[in-house]
Amino acid sequence: MALTRGATGNAAPRKPFTIEPTTTTTRKTKTKTTTKSTGKPKANMSKPRAKATTTGRVEKKKAAPKKKVSVGDKVKGLVEKAEGKVERKPGKKAAGTKKIKGTDGSKARPKKAAAV
Repeated sequence: MALTRGATGNAAPRKPFTIEPTTTTTRKTKTKTTTKSTGKPKANMSKPRAKATTTGRVEKKKAAPKKKVSVGDKVKGLVEKAEGKVERKPGKKAAGTKKIKGTDGSKARPKKAAAV
């Protein structure tokens, strides 16, 4: 059974959409501000000044190469994510997502042995 607008309590008349005409704006010209006492233009303090470069620059380290995720890990992650969805376990679902992306830490590089 279809309900009418009157039956639902929303019987206010519908208003047709109207497009408002656009107005053109005029550009304002900037005037230079001067100090009262000297008559010289004020310094522009709105933008930060460029700093002088130093001779001994520090170079950024290059990013480590991305780890490739094997197809097997992607499939395992997808299965784990699906299990988490079905069982309504968000932690398991998140673990599956991490495994798919390769950020779960399962294939982390071994730490270097400390020199004695």
